[in-house]
Amino acid sequence: HIHNCTIKDQVYIKNIGCTISHYIVEENCMLINVASLTVNEENTFGNGINVSPVNEAGGREVSLYNELSVHTAYMMAFYGDKPQLTSRIRKMISDYSAKIKSNTGRIEKNTLVMNCGTIANVNIGESCTLEGVTLLKNGTINSSIDAPTYIGHDVNACSFIISSGSLVGDGAFLRHCFVGQGCEIANHYTAENSLFFANSQCLQGEACSIFAGPYTVTHHKSTLLIAGYYSFFNAGSGTNQSNHMYKLGPLHQGVIERGSKTGSDSYVLWPAKIGAFTMILGRHYGNPDISELPFSYLIEDNGKSVLMPGQNIFSVGTTRDVDKWPQRDKRKGHAWLDYLTTDALNPFTINKILKGIEILKQLQEKASPQGKNIMYKNTQIPLTSIKRGIKLYEQALIKYIGDELTSTIKQTNFEKAKSFNASLNHIDEWIDLGGLVCRKKSIAALIEQIENKEIPVEELNARYALLFSHYPSLKKEHAYQVLMSYFHINIHQCETKEITEFLQEWMTNNEKILSSITMDAKKEFNAKSMIGFGMDGDMETKEADFRNVRGTAEDNSFLKALRSKFEQQNNDAQKIIESLQ
Repeated sequence: HIHNCTIKDQVYIKNIGCTISHYIVEENCMLINVASLTVNEENTFGNGINVSPVNEAGGREVSLYNELSVHTAYMMAFYGDKPQLTSRIRKMISDYSAKIKSNTGRIEKNTLVMNCGTIANVNIGESCTLEGVTLLKNGTINSSIDAPTYIGHDVNACSFIISSGSLVGDGAFLRHCFVGQGCEIANHYTAENSLFFANSQCLQGEACSIFAGPYTVTHHKSTLLIAGYYSFFNAGSGTNQSNHMYKLGPLHQGVIERGSKTGSDSYVLWPAKIGAFTMILGRHYGNPDISELPFSYLIEDNGKSVLMPGQNIFSVGTTRDVDKWPQRDKRKGHAWLDYLTTDALNPFTINKILKGIEILKQLQEKASPQGKNIMYKNTQIPLTSIKRGIKLYEQALIKYIGDELTSTIKQTNFEKAKSFNASLNHIDEWIDLGGLVCRKKSIAALIEQIENKEIPVEELNARYALLFSHYPSLKKEHAYQVLMSYFHINIHQCETKEITEFLQEWMTNNEKILSSITMDAKKEFNAKSMIGFGMDGDMETKEADFRNVRGTAEDNSFLKALRSKFEQQNNDAQKIIESLQ
């Protein structure tokens, strides 16, 4: 039965079990072996649905719509202190949803729907493929010829929006979810009341009320992510959190800032706040609040949480992660929803590092000379780690500033670098708006415009694109602010001698950083790593087997590229020094 439909040219329909009802089927579509395709009531197709991330009990609702970006969702979810802002955004989305409300669905051109079960109240975008789907109800699948979307076998999804270029397949089960661009949700992954943004990859495990920012990755059946915020995150097998104290319900939440990882069987009792690029190993019950000490190791030692500040800053794992994110961007086309800053050393993390140095120096002054550890926000910091943490953080500052300085002088000259229009009176505050690193005052201005009804919802993503385009120049300005504040060198007034000495220090610092990363990488090629190789032979066999399978540190492609990059940077700096002299 075909009921109240518009069927356009070159459409092929075969074996519809029940009916096609209230659909516009555009050109060159194929509908084969489908149980039913119906719109049975006036519908917004997932737009306007409220999802409850981070807090299962509500209070951080995010309203879904087709063009939802991680940045808009971030403001809705985390700016509860600004009720005028959050209510205004939700009202804008409600108005948008009302405009697209219809009792007729659309299957856009060049779409294939084959061997599927029930599809009810779902809009399907251009060049989309639905194959073997069990149930789709009350949602939208956005797709385009440049970024086609694939929904695969045994998928069961209700109250959802799926963005272009994504793959949802192999038994994925979704309830009240948003899936961003370039995501993969598959292998029986289960999620409810959760948001997944650009390039997230979630396989086999479970999510409950999570805000999965860009590049959130979990591959393991034993992993549960619950009531938390994550971005550029990698979850090890058996990763778990608890948000229920058996008192007033599952009210507790956690924040794991960008670039962090968990080792196998890691556990954190919420509430907790973990700093950017932190490695979490073991089980932690003390509600750590360590966001102002980024690039750290948080480990378990005899049931206690031990923090080693800065230890993860120049590890090969962190360096490799930052290098691979742009290469693993699966988004296609130009209509991006999320604008992402992938630098490890950026104004947000550098400001954290500056605060971290201040905290560590204060802890140094308080520490007893006879003690071995000092307590900091429910974690123990070994006194030996404090001195090393300050040293590592200062290395990061030199690296950050030197990179910007050499880049500017190389592209222009020293005099133009000195005339760079930057206020050095203070260091600007920066935030990480769900992956977009931007100045806090820029977001404050945007918030004011939203609250005053000066920006329609259709313009929000263009504003994020504008903020993203300003990032390189504002980052340079921030680097000069840090150069003035921490190293007392005023870029506007400094002599060539000061810059020359700083660049020489930066070159020496580069060599130390490269040595640290290389030493960390060589642990992957030591005798311990050879265990299990050379199954039926002696040590010589083991070494030969290992060498042929894994190679050597000297011929590793990543390390070779890294050495080449650092060598080029130092060569550029040397040329600059010679030109200044």
